Amino acid sequence: MNFLVLGEPCVDEIHKADGETIKSYGGILYSIIAMAVLCKKGDTVTPLMNLGSDEYDAILDILKKYPNIKTDGIKKCSHPTRKVFLYYNPTDSDKHARMENSTEPTYELSFEWIEGFLSSGDAMLINMISGVDISIETLKRIRKYFPKYIHIDIHNIVMETREDGSRIHRYVDNWLDWCTHTDTVQMNEFEAVTISREKKKEYETASDILLSPHSAVKALMITRGKSGVTGYVTKQKTFQENTFTDLDRLDLNAIENPHFADSTGCGDVFASSFTIEYSQSKDIMKAMNFANRKASFNVSLEGLEDLIKLK
Repeated sequence: MNFLVLGEPCVDEIHKADGETIKSYGGILYSIIAMAVLCKKGDTVTPLMNLGSDEYDAILDILKKYPNIKTDGIKKCSHPTRKVFLYYNPTDSDKHARMENSTEPTYELSFEWIEGFLSSGDAMLINMISGVDISIETLKRIRKYFPKYIHIDIHNIVMETREDGSRIHRYVDNWLDWCTHTDTVQMNEFEAVTISREKKKEYETASDILLSPHSAVKALMITRGKSGVTGYVTKQKTFQENTFTDLDRLDLNAIENPHFADSTGCGDVFASSFTIEYSQSKDIMKAMNFANRKASFNVSLEGLEDLIKLK
């Protein structure tokens, strides 16, 4: 299989609670490398992305360490690579809480660039790292011309970057369009209740996505960090003489990992792992279990270099 991966790379500067500062590459690179490490022998991974000329050579050197990553889908551009500053600020309720600050994202990736690679792909992961990696029009055109499996991590379409670089959550007017043009959808529990103007409850959000007459989505995954993951799927049910479609909820606890190092990239690893497993088994619960294990293990890793340990 050839996995197409869409998203934006970035440079992470992680300020840990103990005062240590770690600089590394991140963003879509977590998804790309995790997929390259976890996919089967003979499979390939093709990143589709714009990459700033300032980091182009360095990032390509990293990706070339993995023979199954094909780099012909990476487009060099003049816009600087986005820088993300992560500040861990422990609280009584969440010892791993963090804040983010960011420079401007790289240019939006055009459908014209993506189109040239669609015929070679067997499955696709779209990870909205910056929130403007692609437009909704591009997503709709991808769905129209790529009938194979697509997984999307909604991620940062619910984030707005202010002029000072600070990032805030915001609702998205066309959120249902974003969530109904792929086969499976992923978001975290905060994104699920932030994404709509009405701040709908999680179950309402799942219902709107999965029961929409215009949706072909088969499952919605809500990631919960240390609390695990919930999957919502549709199921035919019968009450008395009536048969109807309703939602089923599937819950998995996170696998406790006593060796916490950094939670950066956990959602990205989950997305890659889920895409790999579901594209082959078409089994939601099996894919959730596999992705949950890999994301839980990822908290013991630091930086892209450690991702090889996911194997």
